[in-house]
Amino acid sequence: MRKTDNKKIGIVGCGAIGEGVARYIDKKLQGKAYLWAIADRVKEKAGALAKQLSRTPKILDTDNLIKEVDLIIEAASQKCAEHILKKIGNRTKEVIILSVGALVKNPRFIQDASRAKIYVPSGAICGVDGIGALALGSIRRISLITSKPPRGLLGAEYIRRKAIRLEGIKKEKVVFVGSVKEAIRYFPRNINVAATLLLASSSKNVRVRIVANPHIGRNVHRIEIEAKEARVSIDIENVPSNINPKTSTLAILSVQYLLKKIFSSFKIGS
Repeated sequence: MRKTDNKKIGIVGCGAIGEGVARYIDKKLQGKAYLWAIADRVKEKAGALAKQLSRTPKILDTDNLIKEVDLIIEAASQKCAEHILKKIGNRTKEVIILSVGALVKNPRFIQDASRAKIYVPSGAICGVDGIGALALGSIRRISLITSKPPRGLLGAEYIRRKAIRLEGIKKEKVVFVGSVKEAIRYFPRNINVAATLLLASSSKNVRVRIVANPHIGRNVHRIEIEAKEARVSIDIENVPSNINPKTSTLAILSVQYLLKKIFSSFKIGS
């Protein structure tokens, strides 16, 4: 692995998170690392992002990006995350995974990463370090209630298959109750929060409830943890990103903060 001041970073996915992280690397990590390459299935998006940066990165396909960089940031999709994790195998690579469901769906990726380092940012929630600490104790139960505006759930395969009507609803409607693995299967683009909770807590007893709420304009998460050592309640009301309203600003900031910790000699939090 190269020294950190020469570390090459690559971003796969040039949407809201990819753009926000690229700008952070460009402005805040100078002298420590630099954005070597970006990739997106829509090359025009990658080209538009590259023009906004002070140092123009290469535009590569995903496989070549993986070969050329030291640290890969996946900000695309669960399918893309699975592809990257398969490709890195036991290479000496670092990877930040945003589509966390890929790691829950395929735990062997974690088991097989003998030489690679896999990072999962806290994403759209807070308190992940505390949950990880409680995982060393005795967690009895975790519940997650995710409330979204109805438009945020339109197009989900589960909604279509169950013929759940969301247009024009006047009051809250519970659309799903189940396990994290079920939530990931049915809502792969909507429930990374649940996957992060499962991985952080190492608990099999995580229950997920997804609610369509016509009275809110933001995604709202309520997490409750009951453990022998502590009882924790966390409420998060996320402000949508200006780049893409479907992405929370907190999710973008969480990746930026993770990068700050990776490249800093002073680290706060577990």
